[in-house]
Amino acid sequence: MDSVAVTRPTLLCVSNFPANTGYAWDFIEHLFAQLADHLAPRGIRTLVAYPSLPSSPRTLQGSAAEPIQLDASLASADSIRATAQLVRREAVRVIYFTDRPARSHAYALLRRAGVRRIVVHDHTSGDRTRPRGLRGVVKRLMNLFPGVTADVIVAVSDYVARRAEAVSLVPRGRIVRVWHGLPVRRSTGLSADVKRELGITASALLVVCTARATPEKGIAHLLRAFDIVARNAMVPEQGPLLLYVGAGPQLTELQVLRDRLAARDAMVFAGYRSDVPAIIACADLCVVPSVWEEAFGLTVLEAMACGKAVVATHVGGIPELIEHDVTGLLVPPADEGALAIAIEALLQDGARRARLGAAAQRRVRLHFRPENQLMQLAALIEAGFDGPDTLFRDGQLMNPPRSPYPVGNG
Repeated sequence: MDSVAVTRPTLLCVSNFPANTGYAWDFIEHLFAQLADHLAPRGIRTLVAYPSLPSSPRTLQGSAAEPIQLDASLASADSIRATAQLVRREAVRVIYFTDRPARSHAYALLRRAGVRRIVVHDHTSGDRTRPRGLRGVVKRLMNLFPGVTADVIVAVSDYVARRAEAVSLVPRGRIVRVWHGLPVRRSTGLSADVKRELGITASALLVVCTARATPEKGIAHLLRAFDIVARNAMVPEQGPLLLYVGAGPQLTELQVLRDRLAARDAMVFAGYRSDVPAIIACADLCVVPSVWEEAFGLTVLEAMACGKAVVATHVGGIPELIEHDVTGLLVPPADEGALAIAIEALLQDGARRARLGAAAQRRVRLHFRPENQLMQLAALIEAGFDGPDTLFRDGQLMNPPRSPYPVGNG
């Protein structure tokens, strides 16, 4: 490696999974690539550290981001030592972690090695228990120790921001809410081809769910709810079809459940696919039946960006995307009866589906633009190369928006 490359200031992005893991990590790694391209004209180099590199990362291809193999989990002394060595060797000034703790003694060690700014992007789902007693006191005291708390916690929703403040006890001035962004997608004209490939008739009303096969995603509830819908169909043989796209540890259990249901022939399991936008383009209705507190609801946003009506559960950050009966329908989690009623109501009313889908797409265009997300993240990261964060003054956002947290979207 030549001396010019070594002396360039560097951003280190840390992936928690091997390259090409897929699912939400494709989206996150795409952000790494966009940041690299944004920073490169300023002479800032971007490295993306993977715990393993079984193949070249497809999400980084064609970008200025450089993949490297490095255990930057900070979970062991060896990992901390190797990361600190990289910081010194490659002039790393900013580290961009995903779903890591707000505080770590390792952060102080990395700062001694030369890091000026630590950004933690929090996409984690699920609720947390508020710290009480000694545990709460210790967390508050750690805020007083220099260098152990990340400079910025980027929360993907107001829900996650509130959790960081109330549960992780991160000072509000260090929390920034940045919604995910997606481009509005127009029909690609591939819907008929995709349906034909999957053996789905062109005229079938198609309900689509894309999610990893884990209990938290609520797919079992959807299967039972859809069984009710299909059995209630006026003409069963011409009734709706459910297309589930996904794989994961619960897949076999879900297949067994499907095979026990009366409407099993109306439920198609497509497995993991990389062409999710094309699948969503085929849908008449999309369903997101999560039963736990989703940090954001990226699958909801994907359907909205395609102009599809969505039925989703009222959990976590999803209500920040969907306004009930305006840009979609919200139902209580694990309520199979309510889920069936919502699905059936929209399948029977094409005009209502179209109205909700069009309103959803307008909301994406107005509030969830990818360029908004990129510019806000870039500003937070560039502050580590330029000096004080120009978004803040004395811990407060200049010209604060309606949200109680600094925001870049909406």
